[in-house]
Amino acid sequence: MKSKTFSGEGEAAIIKAVNDWLAGERGISVRNTETRHAPPDPVTGATRITFEVWYDQA
Repeated sequence: MKSKTFSGEGEAAIIKAVNDWLAGERGISVRNTETRHAPPDPVTGATRITFEVWYDQA
């Protein structure tokens, strides 16, 4: 099993990155996913999201 991690500010950017990655791969079988939210930055208020995918690839 392999894993790939995506991170960024905002769900839309991460969803696009994951979908772009999946579109460019063949034989991916997603086994599990996990989303983690970091606390907001005290200065900017930005929130960092990490999305991890565990998968098998044929």
